[in-house]
Amino acid sequence: MLKTYIFNDANKNWIEEQSSLLYHDLCALVDEERNIIYVWNGPKSSQERLKKGNELLKNLISIYSNINFQISILNKKVPDYVQIRLDEMLGEIKREDKKEYDKFSRFITLRLYFIFLLSALIFPLISFLNLSTSLAWRKAGVNYEVNSELYDSWLSISIFFIFLTIISFSVILTIGIIEIENKIITYSIIGLIVSSGIAIYLQQGIYLFFFQDGSTASIYYIKQSDIQLFLVLIVFGIAIYEIPHLVELINFIKVYRKFIL
Repeated sequence: MLKTYIFNDANKNWIEEQSSLLYHDLCALVDEERNIIYVWNGPKSSQERLKKGNELLKNLISIYSNINFQISILNKKVPDYVQIRLDEMLGEIKREDKKEYDKFSRFITLRLYFIFLLSALIFPLISFLNLSTSLAWRKAGVNYEVNSELYDSWLSISIFFIFLTIISFSVILTIGIIEIENKIITYSIIGLIVSSGIAIYLQQGIYLFFFQDGSTASIYYIKQSDIQLFLVLIVFGIAIYEIPHLVELINFIKVYRKFIL
């Protein structure tokens, strides 16, 4: 019977743990029959933690004062009975990994999901960067001065990239429905609703702002504070779906990187 202990980095001590193990843990497996302590350093743990844990193994050994233990750091070769014990304790986290790994049943949907998820993150940023160029318009007192042609193209470019975002989310939604993934479906619906709202908002054109005195059919004067508020609203709207989708992309790459890179 192996007794298992996990190193508590914060309290710098070894705590007995018999049920579960995580990839960032440092674990000591005590075999009293063979007088061996096996030290397992998880794949997400660090060499620094291993060093600290080894230094404090004497505290763990002191519990077994009548046994002279041999210390064995586990690398590639792991005794079968030790591996079985590790697999038992890692069972829960492995099941979670498999659940994530099994999210996609088709290679084509996996690739398409990656492409359009990346697109749904990039296109809104391009749209916002284009809108941010308004901060470089000519200043006239407390106003920005912009000619009508520049204003129209400024909005058209951003609307174009928002429409590409809507297309991307539509494809992602379709993939979610095909793979029956509620999380993908929910996130893509949120992205569709918000990006569609932004597109409708931008399509107001000349009615987006209250033009100031002196404006003509070819030259518009817009308060600087109005432009700044407008940009804040846009970035807030984009962030609503950009942040969760960025997290989703990072997790996706961690799990499926060998299939997409």
